[in-house]
Amino acid sequence: MSKSNWAPRIGWTLVCLVFVAFVWGMNRRADLEAKGDDVIRMLFVPSVEQGTLVQRGDELARFIREDSGLVLRSEVPTSYAAVIQALGTEQADVAWMPVFAYDIAHSKYGAEAKLQVVRSAERQAALIARIMPGDPQTIEDLAGLGVAVPRDLIPPLRELLIESLDSRAPGWIEVPAEDDKDAVRQALENPSEVAAAASSFVHSGPFDMVGDGRKQLEYDRPGTLDTTQVIHLSEESVSERASVYYGCVYTRTDSGARRLEDFTGRTFAFSDETSVSGHIFPRMLLDKFGVSLGRVYYAGGHPNVVQAVWDGKSVGGSAFYSPPSATQLGEGLYVGDARYLLLKRMDTDERRRQFLEDVRVLKLTDPIPNDLCAVRRGFPEKTWQKFLASFDRFLETPQGKEAFADILAGVAVTRTDDSVMDGFRAALEASGMSADTLLESEEQKLERKRQAEEGGS
Repeated sequence: MSKSNWAPRIGWTLVCLVFVAFVWGMNRRADLEAKGDDVIRMLFVPSVEQGTLVQRGDELARFIREDSGLVLRSEVPTSYAAVIQALGTEQADVAWMPVFAYDIAHSKYGAEAKLQVVRSAERQAALIARIMPGDPQTIEDLAGLGVAVPRDLIPPLRELLIESLDSRAPGWIEVPAEDDKDAVRQALENPSEVAAAASSFVHSGPFDMVGDGRKQLEYDRPGTLDTTQVIHLSEESVSERASVYYGCVYTRTDSGARRLEDFTGRTFAFSDETSVSGHIFPRMLLDKFGVSLGRVYYAGGHPNVVQAVWDGKSVGGSAFYSPPSATQLGEGLYVGDARYLLLKRMDTDERRRQFLEDVRVLKLTDPIPNDLCAVRRGFPEKTWQKFLASFDRFLETPQGKEAFADILAGVAVTRTDDSVMDGFRAALEASGMSADTLLESEEQKLERKRQAEEGGS
């Protein structure tokens, strides 16, 4: 038989083998899925570049399979609604989603929150004293004197502080304070007993009213920044874990607005009408203080708000706030709120410093929950626990840490339940907004983004 006659037979043999392998694979997958507790279908909402989500999701799936034997199928649908619907129809078992999407999945389909994304902020311990002749200038000057220490200072920072005071200011006396702001207030109002105040410290703009106790007190007691100084800052920092973020209110330092009430009758820019941190929570904050704004407009994004305030087109504005992460500090961005979106475009430290002097944070909103991981109604608890144990081990690996940061900007997860939503739901109700409205808005943003990408390709 000629060589040419063998070719078709070899080709058909290969086709048959491929088909047999395909059928075996389909049957194997069907068998696994029939068992119910061997396959986990996990979805991510399309909030990050899809290629990144797919790549990182596949890395997680491989690890889970090798570590626990569970088959993890990771997918990224094209919409938030598709993720919610998949949980409701049992086409998905686990999903990572923002709180507004979870609220719908829970109310309509009984999805249950299991985990919450945790992000980090670098904090240091600070000692703050008055600027007056004879007042302490260094930590050594506090020997034998009273230091107000906040009760809510996180343990690692407290340990750093106590160690430094014990070794460098022997005989110092601890004076209890409620929080960072109260500690600084005591140092100002009771100088005979309190020579300095301890405070947690995060990097912020020089005139911000957030970051440490003296800046927080500046809001209630204008002039605090002019009459106090940081006399000691711990060399070490502590990564504080946070399961919430905030909205914030901005203004120019030279706008004359020092309190929220100063925005009455004046122009104010919100991010988007359905933005939780850029409108809903800031609007509630302003209402709480009885502020009746003048002209209000929606700038169409967080960086647009900051730009409008910086340019003087709006006296105030609101966007998201988080303390800076270690990565942001390493990049020389100084802050973790919406201003960093403009800072990262600036090419010199001088320009960045000037920008932070020009635009300040006046006040933060109530906390907003970070993204959640939810399971569908009826998902086996035994399977969830097996997955969770393996997922925890994934986050302990360098690859896992990097992947989770890329997917959800997180460093860890914390166990949670539906009660984490209580404050958020109350805020939505008070605002007159609904989770469905937020969902519709986010879907529209996704569609505009897709159209822009298609138009540029």
